[in-house]
Amino acid sequence: MVYSANVPPTGAIVSESPFVRSLEVIGMMPDWKVVAAVTNGTNYIRDLAELYLPQEPREDDEAWLARIARSVLSPYTSRLIETAAGAVLRKPIHIEGDPYWSDLAENIDGIGSSINEYARRALVSSLTYGHSAILVDFPAATGALNLAEERAMGRRPYFVHVDAPQIWGWRKDTTNRLTQIRIHDYEYRPLNEFGEEQVEVMRVIYPGRYDLYTLGRSTETVDLTESGGFSLDTIPVVPIYSNRRGVLISQPPLLDISNLNITHYQRQSDLIHALHIAAMPTLVLEGYNQDSSEATIGVNYALGMEPGHKAYYVQSDATSFDAQMAELQSLEGQMSTLGITKLFGQKFVAESAEAKRIDQAQANSVLSIISQELESSLNQAFAFAAQYVDMEPPVITIDRDFDYYRLIGQDIAVLAQLNESGKISDAMLLEVLRRGEILPDNMDIDAEVEEMETNAAEMAEEAMEAEESLPNSNTMMESEV
Repeated sequence: MVYSANVPPTGAIVSESPFVRSLEVIGMMPDWKVVAAVTNGTNYIRDLAELYLPQEPREDDEAWLARIARSVLSPYTSRLIETAAGAVLRKPIHIEGDPYWSDLAENIDGIGSSINEYARRALVSSLTYGHSAILVDFPAATGALNLAEERAMGRRPYFVHVDAPQIWGWRKDTTNRLTQIRIHDYEYRPLNEFGEEQVEVMRVIYPGRYDLYTLGRSTETVDLTESGGFSLDTIPVVPIYSNRRGVLISQPPLLDISNLNITHYQRQSDLIHALHIAAMPTLVLEGYNQDSSEATIGVNYALGMEPGHKAYYVQSDATSFDAQMAELQSLEGQMSTLGITKLFGQKFVAESAEAKRIDQAQANSVLSIISQELESSLNQAFAFAAQYVDMEPPVITIDRDFDYYRLIGQDIAVLAQLNESGKISDAMLLEVLRRGEILPDNMDIDAEVEEMETNAAEMAEEAMEAEESLPNSNTMMESEV
């Protein structure tokens, strides 16, 4: 979603309207614009052509628009963000607690998203802007007398995803506890029989209450359209940071890559334009009078030239294209070695085992920090939800095994030999196979070991019974004599 509104000048801001950004937000906006340009697709950055593909001197409007239409954004930044989020949430989020929470997690936002889908969306937003937030909301009272009636009526807490640019301002006390937060959004409301209109709204939340403001069509009229309260004595908004700088203040962790991505877009657009103009050779007819007759050119035609006249092709020097390609490859190499997911990219040179080990340790440390932040935020959000329904909150756990190494047949054979020789237990063998992605993640190791021991005992008992049922060899010999 694109967020827009008038940006006031820097310095003191005096306004009685909630539709104004704070100084802290204004300070973060330039970085947000950079990452938005490279994460919202080709059409979005084409609309910003005046900034990123400006019209060249003496270039007419038609040629400029054609150059813009041929430009294509390579989604390096988006791919890095998706890869990082996929690495952190490679395995399902574990919820331990009352079955109520597992049921809630199947539709955590009230629109059908599971906790894994919601967490991925929130993490992608955090990695894009530097932080995102979870607003823990609860439907208004409907006359239910107890929790059972509320559940039967479908009244239960839910999470609302909030992008960083939606937060236009906040207040906090000396302990950094939020005392006010303003969240901007758009609503689509019915208009006449079949139409609809887009309305800007601002939700101002205080501890225990909220106000909802609507911006009029003239952008000068602000109406207080709704007020209400809720049962918590704090603001149920939980930030998810990926590069924290303060309370609700951050910086996009992939800002450097975003700038490189924009440069790559510009250079690639130049190359595409140059190839369109100069890649095909130009036929030159030296001494030909273009007013005398028309010339037809093609594979089925030949040119008859008068003595002393020439026909030849002129084309650009290919080395200029090679230089542009070399610069593009250099930019791609820089982007592949930077950012949160740089250590998961393909290496173009041989690496020693020690180098790979260090790379993996560094990758795990970066991803672990992000994972811990997400896990802590989800636990806090569920704690707010638990206060709404007067229950014990669940414990949320995110797996931090970020190693993508999958066991192969040779590894499994060695592990089996160690198990047969008694060097490792059955439980250890199953756990290693699970971590090596041979066995499913949801496998209950203890239950499997217990079943193995039961089966082994039954097989031993059956073998003993079969041995006892066999006739004794000495008895048979005596009978024959």
